[in-house]
Amino acid sequence: MLVVHGVWRPGVGLAVWAEDSRLPAHPPRRPGRAPRERPHPFAADHAALAAALAAAAEPTGLGTALLTLPTRAGAPLDSPELVRPEVAAAVRGAVTLAGWRVPVLRYAPDAALPLLRAVDTLAAVPGATLRHLAELAEFAVDLTARGRVLPGLAEAPPPPRPAAPVARAVWRPLLTGTDAAWARALALALPPAARAATGPDEPDEKRGPGAADVSGTPSGADAGRRRGGPRAGRHPPAPGSTDHARGSTDHAK
Repeated sequence: MLVVHGVWRPGVGLAVWAEDSRLPAHPPRRPGRAPRERPHPFAADHAALAAALAAAAEPTGLGTALLTLPTRAGAPLDSPELVRPEVAAAVRGAVTLAGWRVPVLRYAPDAALPLLRAVDTLAAVPGATLRHLAELAEFAVDLTARGRVLPGLAEAPPPPRPAAPVARAVWRPLLTGTDAAWARALALALPPAARAATGPDEPDEKRGPGAADVSGTPSGADAGRRRGGPRAGRHPPAPGSTDHARGSTDHAK
Protein backbone atom coordinates (compact mmCIF):
# COMPACT_ATOMS: atom_id res chain seq x y z
CA MET A 1 0.00 0.00 0.00
CA LEU A 2 0.99 3.61 -0.54
CA VAL A 3 0.41 6.39 1.98
CA VAL A 4 0.59 9.73 0.19
CA HIS A 5 1.79 12.89 1.94
CA GLY A 6 1.86 16.49 0.77
CA VAL A 7 4.02 19.51 1.57
CA TRP A 8 3.18 22.99 0.30
CA ARG A 9 6.28 24.80 -0.99
CA PRO A 10 5.86 28.62 -1.06
CA GLY A 11 6.37 29.97 -4.56
CA VAL A 12 6.33 26.45 -6.03
CA GLY A 13 3.12 24.65 -5.09
CA LEU A 14 2.39 21.15 -3.86
CA ALA A 15 5.11 18.52 -3.43
CA VAL A 16 3.75 14.99 -2.99
CA TRP A 17 5.63 11.94 -1.72
CA ALA A 18 4.56 8.55 -0.43
CA GLU A 19 5.53 5.65 1.82
CA ASP A 20 5.43 2.16 0.30
CA SER A 21 4.66 -0.64 2.76
CA ARG A 22 6.25 -3.21 0.42
CA LEU A 23 9.71 -1.69 0.82
CA PRO A 24 12.05 -2.51 3.75
CA ALA A 25 11.65 -0.39 6.85
CA HIS A 26 15.39 0.00 7.45
CA PRO A 27 18.13 1.25 5.13
CA PRO A 28 21.27 -0.85 4.57
CA ARG A 29 23.65 -0.54 7.49
CA ARG A 30 26.81 1.44 6.84
CA PRO A 31 29.88 1.72 9.06
CA GLY A 32 30.79 5.06 10.53
CA ARG A 33 28.79 8.11 11.45
CA ALA A 34 25.36 8.65 9.93
CA PRO A 35 25.38 11.27 7.12
CA ARG A 36 23.37 14.48 7.34
CA GLU A 37 20.86 13.11 4.85
CA ARG A 38 20.05 9.67 3.48
CA PRO A 39 17.64 8.21 0.91
CA HIS A 40 14.36 7.32 2.59
CA PRO A 41 14.28 3.48 2.63
CA PHE A 42 10.57 3.03 1.96
CA ALA A 43 9.66 6.15 -0.01
CA ALA A 44 7.79 5.34 -3.24
CA ASP A 45 9.60 6.13 -6.47
CA HIS A 46 8.32 8.54 -9.12
CA ALA A 47 6.71 5.78 -11.21
CA ALA A 48 4.68 4.38 -8.29
CA LEU A 49 3.61 7.88 -7.25
CA ALA A 50 2.57 8.86 -10.76
CA ALA A 51 0.54 5.66 -11.19
CA ALA A 52 -1.33 6.24 -7.93
CA LEU A 53 -2.18 9.87 -8.72
CA ALA A 54 -2.60 9.71 -12.51
CA ALA A 55 -6.39 9.77 -12.44
CA ALA A 56 -6.51 12.96 -10.34
CA ALA A 57 -4.04 15.40 -11.94
CA GLU A 58 -0.95 15.68 -14.11
CA PRO A 59 2.22 16.76 -12.26
CA THR A 60 4.14 19.79 -13.53
CA GLY A 61 7.54 18.49 -12.45
CA LEU A 62 9.36 15.88 -10.43
CA GLY A 63 12.47 15.76 -8.30
CA THR A 64 13.43 15.10 -4.68
CA ALA A 65 12.91 16.88 -1.36
CA LEU A 66 14.78 16.77 1.94
CA LEU A 67 12.51 16.04 4.91
CA THR A 68 13.30 16.11 8.62
CA LEU A 69 11.47 13.12 10.07
CA PRO A 70 11.29 11.27 13.41
CA THR A 71 13.89 8.51 13.37
CA ARG A 72 14.67 5.55 15.61
CA ALA A 73 17.61 3.12 15.34
CA GLY A 74 18.72 4.63 12.04
CA ALA A 75 15.36 4.39 10.25
CA PRO A 76 12.44 6.80 9.78
CA LEU A 77 9.30 5.94 11.69
CA ASP A 78 6.21 4.75 9.81
CA SER A 79 3.35 7.20 9.61
CA PRO A 80 0.23 6.16 11.59
CA GLU A 81 -1.61 5.31 8.34
CA LEU A 82 1.02 2.87 7.03
CA VAL A 83 0.06 -0.79 7.41
CA ARG A 84 2.77 -3.33 6.59
CA PRO A 85 2.11 -6.87 5.33
CA GLU A 86 3.96 -8.27 8.33
CA VAL A 87 4.32 -6.98 11.87
CA ALA A 88 7.77 -5.46 12.28
CA ALA A 89 9.98 -6.50 15.15
CA ALA A 90 10.11 -4.12 18.10
CA VAL A 91 12.93 -1.59 17.89
CA ARG A 92 14.40 0.15 20.91
CA GLY A 93 16.09 3.50 21.10
CA ALA A 94 15.37 7.17 21.44
CA VAL A 95 13.39 9.00 18.77
CA THR A 96 15.42 11.76 17.13
CA LEU A 97 15.10 13.90 14.01
CA ALA A 98 17.10 13.10 10.89
CA GLY A 99 17.19 14.18 7.26
CA TRP A 100 15.70 11.84 4.64
CA ARG A 101 15.50 12.54 0.92
CA VAL A 102 12.36 11.41 -0.89
CA PRO A 103 11.20 11.42 -4.53
CA VAL A 104 8.44 13.99 -5.08
CA LEU A 105 5.93 14.95 -7.74
CA ARG A 106 5.38 18.69 -7.97
CA TYR A 107 2.06 20.32 -8.81
CA ALA A 108 1.66 24.01 -9.57
CA PRO A 109 -1.29 25.48 -7.64
CA ASP A 110 -3.69 25.15 -10.59
CA ALA A 111 -2.76 21.48 -10.97
CA ALA A 112 -2.79 20.88 -7.21
CA LEU A 113 -6.42 21.96 -6.80
CA PRO A 114 -8.03 19.05 -8.69
CA LEU A 115 -5.67 16.61 -6.96
CA LEU A 116 -6.56 17.91 -3.50
CA ARG A 117 -10.27 17.77 -4.31
CA ALA A 118 -9.93 14.12 -5.32
CA VAL A 119 -8.06 12.71 -2.29
CA ASP A 120 -10.95 10.39 -1.43
CA THR A 121 -10.77 8.74 -4.86
CA LEU A 122 -7.01 8.12 -5.02
CA ALA A 123 -5.58 4.64 -5.52
CA ALA A 124 -3.64 5.19 -2.28
CA VAL A 125 -4.22 6.20 1.33
CA PRO A 126 -3.99 9.96 1.96
CA GLY A 127 -1.85 10.87 4.96
CA ALA A 128 -2.74 13.56 7.48
CA THR A 129 -0.83 16.27 5.61
CA LEU A 130 -2.65 15.61 2.33
CA ARG A 131 -6.04 15.48 4.08
CA HIS A 132 -5.28 18.79 5.77
CA LEU A 133 -4.32 20.40 2.46
CA ALA A 134 -7.55 19.02 0.96
CA GLU A 135 -9.52 20.79 3.70
CA LEU A 136 -7.70 24.02 2.87
CA ALA A 137 -8.51 23.57 -0.82
CA GLU A 138 -12.20 23.02 -0.11
CA PHE A 139 -12.20 26.12 2.07
CA ALA A 140 -10.66 28.16 -0.75
CA VAL A 141 -13.26 26.89 -3.23
CA ASP A 142 -16.05 27.66 -0.78
CA LEU A 143 -14.79 31.22 -0.22
CA THR A 144 -14.62 31.70 -3.97
CA ALA A 145 -18.12 30.38 -4.57
CA ARG A 146 -19.50 32.86 -2.02
CA GLY A 147 -17.47 35.78 -3.37
CA ARG A 148 -15.40 36.10 -0.17
CA VAL A 149 -12.26 37.19 -2.02
CA LEU A 150 -10.68 40.54 -2.82
CA PRO A 151 -8.24 41.49 -5.60
CA GLY A 152 -4.71 42.29 -4.54
CA LEU A 153 -1.09 42.46 -5.63
CA ALA A 154 1.78 40.16 -4.74
CA GLU A 155 5.47 40.42 -5.46
CA ALA A 156 6.39 38.50 -8.58
CA PRO A 157 9.37 36.11 -8.70
CA PRO A 158 12.62 37.89 -9.57
CA PRO A 159 13.19 38.10 -13.33
CA PRO A 160 16.19 36.33 -14.88
CA ARG A 161 17.72 39.72 -15.74
CA PRO A 162 17.76 42.88 -13.61
CA ALA A 163 14.65 44.89 -14.32
CA ALA A 164 12.05 47.06 -12.67
CA PRO A 165 10.06 45.32 -9.88
CA VAL A 166 7.06 43.44 -11.22
CA ALA A 167 3.91 42.56 -9.29
CA ARG A 168 1.25 40.01 -10.12
CA ALA A 169 -2.50 40.20 -9.56
CA VAL A 170 -3.95 37.71 -7.07
CA TRP A 171 -7.20 37.02 -5.25
CA ARG A 172 -6.94 37.12 -1.45
CA PRO A 173 -9.44 35.58 0.98
CA LEU A 174 -11.72 37.89 2.96
CA LEU A 175 -11.94 36.25 6.39
CA THR A 176 -14.55 37.44 8.88
CA GLY A 177 -16.82 35.79 11.43
CA THR A 178 -17.10 32.01 11.08
CA ASP A 179 -14.71 32.03 8.13
CA ALA A 180 -11.99 33.56 10.31
CA ALA A 181 -12.71 30.99 13.03
CA TRP A 182 -12.45 28.15 10.52
CA ALA A 183 -9.14 29.54 9.18
CA ARG A 184 -7.74 29.65 12.72
CA ALA A 185 -8.91 26.07 13.35
CA LEU A 186 -7.18 24.88 10.19
CA ALA A 187 -3.97 26.66 11.20
CA LEU A 188 -4.04 25.03 14.65
CA ALA A 189 -4.72 21.60 13.09
CA LEU A 190 -1.62 21.75 10.87
CA PRO A 191 0.09 18.32 11.13
CA PRO A 192 3.75 18.48 12.25
CA ALA A 193 4.83 16.62 9.09
CA ALA A 194 3.61 19.58 7.02
CA ARG A 195 6.71 21.43 8.27
CA ALA A 196 9.10 18.55 7.53
CA ALA A 197 10.56 20.01 4.33
CA THR A 198 13.44 22.04 5.70
CA GLY A 199 16.00 22.01 2.90
CA PRO A 200 15.94 23.15 -0.73
CA ASP A 201 14.48 20.79 -3.31
CA GLU A 202 16.74 19.16 -5.85
CA PRO A 203 16.27 20.38 -9.45
CA ASP A 204 13.61 18.63 -11.48
CA GLU A 205 14.72 15.48 -13.24
CA LYS A 206 11.91 15.88 -15.75
CA ARG A 207 9.62 18.79 -16.40
CA GLY A 208 6.12 18.60 -17.74
CA PRO A 209 4.19 21.22 -19.70
CA GLY A 210 3.91 24.48 -17.81
CA ALA A 211 6.56 23.54 -15.26
CA ALA A 212 8.65 26.60 -16.13
CA ASP A 213 5.89 28.82 -14.77
CA VAL A 214 5.38 26.99 -11.46
CA SER A 215 7.05 29.61 -9.28
CA GLY A 216 4.89 32.40 -10.61
CA THR A 217 1.51 30.73 -10.40
CA PRO A 218 -0.91 32.23 -7.86
CA SER A 219 -2.11 29.90 -5.15
CA GLY A 220 -4.78 29.33 -2.51
CA ALA A 221 -7.97 31.29 -2.99
CA ASP A 222 -6.52 32.69 -6.21
CA ALA A 223 -6.33 29.24 -7.80
CA GLY A 224 -9.78 28.48 -6.42
CA ARG A 225 -11.11 31.67 -7.95
CA ARG A 226 -10.01 30.64 -11.42
CA ARG A 227 -10.70 26.91 -11.17
CA GLY A 228 -13.32 26.59 -8.44
CA GLY A 229 -15.80 23.78 -9.04
CA PRO A 230 -19.54 23.71 -8.51
CA ARG A 231 -19.39 22.99 -4.78
CA ALA A 232 -20.77 25.98 -2.94
CA GLY A 233 -22.32 26.81 0.41
CA ARG A 234 -21.00 27.22 3.89
CA HIS A 235 -18.03 25.20 5.01
CA PRO A 236 -18.70 22.71 7.83
CA PRO A 237 -18.18 23.97 11.39
CA ALA A 238 -14.60 24.24 12.59
CA PRO A 239 -13.22 20.87 13.62
CA GLY A 240 -13.33 20.32 17.23
CA SER A 241 -11.52 17.76 15.84
CA THR A 242 -11.36 14.12 15.99
CA ASP A 243 -9.96 13.77 12.48
CA HIS A 244 -7.80 16.86 12.69
CA ALA A 245 -6.49 15.90 16.11
CA ARG A 246 -5.52 12.52 14.72
CA GLY A 247 -3.96 14.20 11.71
CA SER A 248 -1.72 16.32 13.90
CA THR A 249 0.04 13.15 15.03
CA ASP A 250 1.25 12.34 11.50
CA HIS A 251 4.92 11.23 11.83
CA ALA A 252 4.92 12.48 15.43
CA LYS A 253 4.40 9.03 16.87
